[in-house]
Amino acid sequence: MNRVGSTKLALTCFAACVITQALMSYARANQSDFTELYNYYFPKQSRDVRAGYRLYFDKLLFGPPPPASDTKRSTQVYYALRGDAAAFHAFLRNPDWAVEGAQGEECVYESILLLLRLGDDRFSRLLAREDAKTRKQVGYAIDPQIHWDKHQFPKTRALYSYRYLRPRNRGNRVE
Repeated sequence: MNRVGSTKLALTCFAACVITQALMSYARANQSDFTELYNYYFPKQSRDVRAGYRLYFDKLLFGPPPPASDTKRSTQVYYALRGDAAAFHAFLRNPDWAVEGAQGEECVYESILLLLRLGDDRFSRLLAREDAKTRKQVGYAIDPQIHWDKHQFPKTRALYSYRYLRPRNRGNRVE
């Protein structure tokens, strides 16, 4: 190998090392950001419903894929957490979204988990592929749950419109 060839090889190796280090640093930062957000929104010690979700989410995040006996939505969320665009889309189209009660509530908290895990960039790119109705559905789910003064997800927030209206009191009934 001549001198020019060895210089090019050395520069290529050096560039690869710098890029690898940068990517590893970015991954560590994202992981620590996720851990901080995850602990904030789903604390391990909580006296409300979030503690139960934390146990379930820990299995989805750190365990093997859900068994076939689990709900289809669990599998969709499991793979969506790992960046699978088809699973993300299937989750947003899951019929459980329309259920009032436990399944609908679970979809809300799973959406928050996906936002936290995927981050604003990836979550917003996946959500942008959906129609306006689906983006609004997700917005109505996550918007009241996020502490917007403390945590910003501007790319995701830009994809939907949400306005909270306080119930009005009329005598003894609330409208």
